[in-house]
This record gives sequence, C-alpha cells and structure tokens, in this order.
Amino acid sequence: MLKRTMLKSICALPLLPWAGAARAAGQIIDGDVSFDWHHTHERLTCALRAPTKGWLAVGFNADKTLKGTRFVMAALAKGVERVEDRIAVVPTHAQVETLGLSSALTDTEITHTQGGSILRFSYPVTFRDQPRLSLAPDSTVHLMLAWSQDTDFDHHSAWRKHYDITL
Repeated sequence: MLKRTMLKSICALPLLPWAGAARAAGQIIDGDVSFDWHHTHERLTCALRAPTKGWLAVGFNADKTLKGTRFVMAALAKGVERVEDRIAVVPTHAQVETLGLSSALTDTEITHTQGGSILRFSYPVTFRDQPRLSLAPDSTVHLMLAWSQDTDFDHHSAWRKHYDITL
C-alpha cells in the first residue's frame, strides 16, 4: 500500500498543461508507467510517462484488438525528436501518410527525465478516416500503452499493456 501511494505521488507531478481543460481528466498508473489525459477544444491531450529512453507508444481502438489501432509512436535519440502517427496493420504498423491518410497529431513533444521519458501529444476527438473511433468525452476505447528500451521503431516493445477505458 505504501509503495502505491509513493508511486501516485511521483506520478502526480504535472504531465499536462491543465489550465483551460474543458472536461474532467483521467489517469492510469500501472507500476512505473503513467498515462494522463484531458479534453479541450475538440481535442484529447495526453501524456505518457515510462521508465525508458527508448520509444514510447499510445494507441486507441474502437475494438478490443491491436489491428486498426491508431497510435502515436515517439523517440528522442541524439537530440532528434521523432513523433509519428501510425496505424497497426498487424503484424506491422505503418505511418498514416503511407496509407494515404493525413496525420492528426498536434502538440507533440518527447522529453527525457531522470527516470525515463515523457511523451505529450494531442489527437482530435473524431477522425475523418476512422469514423468508428471516437475520443470524445465519455467514449469507451481500447487503450494501448507500450515502450521499448530501443529508439528504433522496428524494435519490439519491452512492455505493452491494453486497457478498456472511458475518456
């Protein structure tokens, strides 16, 4: 119990710019990984904190499957920030632009911290190219969180979990 309280207080450090949040925010804490979100101006703003200097990924799907998951994948290597909008086309994943779609990402940032990395980004609450996927307040989605020890996006995840959440 004490360990969980300590983790909550460490992860309670502000990950998101809460000023101006139009709706209630949410948070998932799973060990040393935390994911925060809030809605503002027809967008879902998110932050993932993980204990790695490798890549991080956050994905959303209307279905309880990896296939079709719309996700952000990011890494910071040698001072170069790489943040991409992707879709899982199992067994691989592709940048949305290679599938003829437009990126929906804004407000992207990945930073290293003493204990790992933080990925911040914003997605629209609706996608023209994926009408079944809604990130609007009170929507239920299948959330994927993942990270790797490597910055190479082709490297497999060291940690990946899925959650059913209500935004």
